[in-house]
Amino acid sequence: MTFSEILNIVLGGSMIGLVVSLLTMKATIRKAHAEAERAKAEAEKAKADAETVHITNAENATRILVENIVKPLKEELNATRKDLQATKREMARLRKAVEAVSDCPHSDNCPVRYKLLDNQKDPDGTQGECQDSRETRYRRHNHKTDCERDSPNEPGGDVDFDR
Repeated sequence: MTFSEILNIVLGGSMIGLVVSLLTMKATIRKAHAEAERAKAEAEKAKADAETVHITNAENATRILVENIVKPLKEELNATRKDLQATKREMARLRKAVEAVSDCPHSDNCPVRYKLLDNQKDPDGTQGECQDSRETRYRRHNHKTDCERDSPNEPGGDVDFDR
């Protein structure tokens, strides 16, 4: 064998080996790229699934919050509004009645009027230190026996409410 034949075998075999190696490497690179793309797609799918679970959990939490907190609070608010409206109506009636007290012929000795005046002095509703002398006089006169009562026509006297 001559030197050129040896070179032909070595170089010829290497060229074929080189070509085979390059083709194999290209196939391996393509396979690696395909695996990478598949892994990337799986990662994105897992990310989308996690986001779906997160949204589902948020929706469930919102539903539970609405059912357990918002609805009872709405019902309580509506009940409170109804109570407030009823209280406003009662206060309007009371205001009209208090305004009409001055037109009443018995307003001078009206125990309700004295009590209202007394409650206006004590906003907390407790009994003040000084009582209205008219209320004391009214109570004292109301507990007298018939023979001790003053004449209805006497100034400052008892008014006959049974008329």
